[in-house]
Amino acid sequence: MSLDSAVPLPECPGAPAGAALVPVEPGRGQAALQELEALVAVVDELPALIHQLGDAQVESLTQVLLRLHGRSAQVAAVVTADAVDRGTVAGSTAANTTQWVCRHAEASGVPIEPGEAKSIAVVAEACRERKNAVIAAAVARGSCTVSTARAALTNADKVAPVIPSADRGEVLAWFLQLDPALGAKGVQALTRKILATYATEALSVQDAKLEQVETLTWGTTATGMTRLVAELAPANAAVLKAAITAGSAPRPATAEAGGSSLAGSGDAGGATGASESGGKGTGKSLRDERTPGKRRADALMELITAGAKVAAGEVAPVGSAATILLTMDLTSLTDGIGAATTPGGDVLDAGAARRAACDADLIPAVLGGPSQPMDVGRRERLVTKGLRAAVLIRDGGCTFPGCDRPPGFCEVHHVIPWWAGGETSLTNSAMLCCRHHQEVHRRGFMARVGPDGVTWELTPGRMPSHTHAAA
Repeated sequence: MSLDSAVPLPECPGAPAGAALVPVEPGRGQAALQELEALVAVVDELPALIHQLGDAQVESLTQVLLRLHGRSAQVAAVVTADAVDRGTVAGSTAANTTQWVCRHAEASGVPIEPGEAKSIAVVAEACRERKNAVIAAAVARGSCTVSTARAALTNADKVAPVIPSADRGEVLAWFLQLDPALGAKGVQALTRKILATYATEALSVQDAKLEQVETLTWGTTATGMTRLVAELAPANAAVLKAAITAGSAPRPATAEAGGSSLAGSGDAGGATGASESGGKGTGKSLRDERTPGKRRADALMELITAGAKVAAGEVAPVGSAATILLTMDLTSLTDGIGAATTPGGDVLDAGAARRAACDADLIPAVLGGPSQPMDVGRRERLVTKGLRAAVLIRDGGCTFPGCDRPPGFCEVHHVIPWWAGGETSLTNSAMLCCRHHQEVHRRGFMARVGPDGVTWELTPGRMPSHTHAAA
């Protein structure tokens, strides 16, 4: 009897045709996946159903969708990390993790940007390492966006050698304690502050190298427009942004009986408003319909035109260079150690700040001290230049929750209105963009002003003697 005929061997075991694969561990995972697939089908239906919803429901829907959008990227990073650990990525035909993510995005029918796929892949790879456990936990619980996680991982490598006493987990924790609204930009700004404090020379050398490789190029697009592309070092970028922002605020037009005129035309600083009466009682204020990009382009052309006239000798230069508001303590300025911060959040090394002090207007400000020297009490209704600078340093832009309008687009608001007995002082001032300044007066919102900033109480009617008048 042969061996083959003695014992009939069973067929090779395997899953029956059409059967689902057995999960690695029993639990709710498979059911959750099926529910998620059903949810995707519902999301695909929504564009045709929006007209059936009321205003409040549209707002709720937007919140849900944005939560899904952000949370999906976080969970995708966690799942990708697991796929790498299992060998799923290595067993595929993808060249790397980023390509694996891109392929699955394409298969889903909704491709994602290569940069977003790269971020998911980078964070997924990093979260597998024990030294990045702080970031892995934050991404898993949803308290850190994928882009912020990637920025934290990258910048931790720059900070760790500068502060040997702090381990990597501590450095990553510093980044995660930042306001989530700051995102990756906040992580980069904190990194520069740390380098400016503990490795001033290294930051100065780094920025000097960046200045040597600055570029400005241009080319013609398919539409016939010319596209400018500039890469500038932090100090020069701060000068450019300050100058353009100052001249790119909206300029309402004043329509007169015989036509219309642009308020503030020819003034690089721009006008903040136009009289409803038009001076003769016949004018009417019209909103500036230029897009933000168009306003910035106009401001750039005004600067170039003015500079070209000076260079050609047609006009004499007036005043100093661009006014840049830098916040830093006197010791940092005199000793060249530390950093200066612009209202837009750009961090400059002390050397760049000292160079700016040679030619730019300087507005001295005492930080952390009492506000009385900058207050004008009830003697003046309008905000003085020094007080506005103090409010700008403290607030950095519009203080209304969720608004990111820069100082050039903002006004100083009397928290307790002047006509209700409020003083023109630092402790009674808050920076608001035009839109939110109107909203605050229309709804009668109040705020608490402290040394570190402004906190709004969004309960209508709290403003003293609430009316529609402006402070």
